[in-house]
Amino acid sequence: MSIIKIRYSELQDLPQLFAIDQTIWNTTNSPGPIRLKSLAAYGQHYPAGSQLVAVRGTQVLGMISWNPQSPYPSMHRTWNIGIGVAQTAQHQGVGSRLMAALKTEARRQGIHRIELNVLATNLAARQFYARQGFQVEGRARDAFYLNDHYVDDYSLAYLVEPS
Repeated sequence: MSIIKIRYSELQDLPQLFAIDQTIWNTTNSPGPIRLKSLAAYGQHYPAGSQLVAVRGTQVLGMISWNPQSPYPSMHRTWNIGIGVAQTAQHQGVGSRLMAALKTEARRQGIHRIELNVLATNLAARQFYARQGFQVEGRARDAFYLNDHYVDDYSLAYLVEPS
């Protein structure tokens, strides 16, 4: 088995990234349907170089993306993130490697806060984020109605320590 490398996304990664995006989201981990329905739309939203990707050889295993939360200068040190790992690569340390690389990049860019939301039904992700040092900062009770049930939405954050 070859080594997993973390690097910025490249143009040739986009079809694999799009395929991962199309297969990992469902009503237990996403409040709505997949928004980016074509490779072209995915490439526009996530152009080459805009995500960190985990690769083994030429196979893309997962990705992590970030964007500023707000146009306000007072929030330019905050990133809101999204992470996805191919189903065949889950529970192999890919997410942890991506998160470590993201924290390093955040530190390099002077980011102080990394935040995300996760559904209460996504227990595996909630446990993963806790292991990564994220803390629950809020809970929106019954925020979504999925599969004939109300589902809470958790707000989590990680404060980046300066190097």
